Amino acid sequence: MTNVELAEKINGYLKGSKAKAKKYEDLVAVNFTFIDDMDDLYVEVREGVLTVAPYHYDDLQANVTGSAENIEKLFSGEVTFDKALADGLVKVDGDPAKFKALEALVPAKKAEKKAAPAEKKPAAPKAEVKPAPAVKAEAPKAAAPAAKPVAKKNSKKNKK
Repeated sequence: MTNVELAEKINGYLKGSKAKAKKYEDLVAVNFTFIDDMDDLYVEVREGVLTVAPYHYDDLQANVTGSAENIEKLFSGEVTFDKALADGLVKVDGDPAKFKALEALVPAKKAEKKAAPAEKKPAAPKAEVKPAPAVKAEAPKAAAPAAKPVAKKNSKKNKK
């Protein structure tokens, strides 16, 4: 992998973070030096604009040294920035706070999703469920039969 390819990957990981970058009030300029045989790259947030480029950044606030694989894991969210420092996956020369400020740009950290589940609390005892009493459905009452028309008596018979 080259620094150009890694810069493109990191840009892809951070593409949804442009709105977050607009909230940065301070300049954040971090250079990444690789222990692999690869040229540097830098990540910068200046005036709310996020830049990832495959170059060495001279006016840096922090320089991070590590393998390309570990740097990629940071920006993909597989490893938290604090864990990478604590485990020695990366080394920071300069202001570590500027390095850590970049973590807020990393979307949906996979490391948090893969973390071991918290100790489960014992389930509350289930309440006894009793079936509801059967309700007899009342048959609909039949409508009263319609009144039969009254038979007219033959008027001829009555006239006699």
